[in-house]
Amino acid sequence: MCDVDAITKIANCLGVPAGKVTLNEEKVVTRTDIDNKKVTGFATILNALAKESKSETAQNSCATREIEAQVYQWIEFAVLYVAPGSKDKHVAQGLLRDFNKLFLCKSYLVGHFITLADLAVFYAIYDLVKSLSPIDKENYLNLSRWFDHLQQRPEIRQGENLLNFTTIYLHGWATGTHI
Repeated sequence: MCDVDAITKIANCLGVPAGKVTLNEEKVVTRTDIDNKKVTGFATILNALAKESKSETAQNSCATREIEAQVYQWIEFAVLYVAPGSKDKHVAQGLLRDFNKLFLCKSYLVGHFITLADLAVFYAIYDLVKSLSPIDKENYLNLSRWFDHLQQRPEIRQGENLLNFTTIYLHGWATGTHI
């Protein structure tokens, strides 16, 4: 989901007004801010929101030129590959596998703090992760850890129910008597 809803949620996370966010005639997400200035394109809009925000996430996303470039690349990856790929069963499995490997030794996509890259990917795969069974979530333990860590932040979850990542839930699935 790299669309109007994601822009609105990310703006809320950053503590800035989303403005009027729509799809233009070419089906490209467009934002009109309070000064009636239009910005087109998911990554460009997120960059503009970060520049308007004083939040820690926005600051982390622009800490250095290298970090800013890496964040931009992850946002573009979320738009061009993650969001559309999460709708195809076979591509989605590859995405989950790749993210699981990535988070084996990382806590965030860029650097050591949450950035816009994490938010863009989180919202892009939200519905996919939500659809996973408890066993699937356990198969992608590193990805599940990252996702659960982000969803614990109220500004990211924004009133959505917490997705269950506890392994105790599996006991209900695997009831049996052991002698």
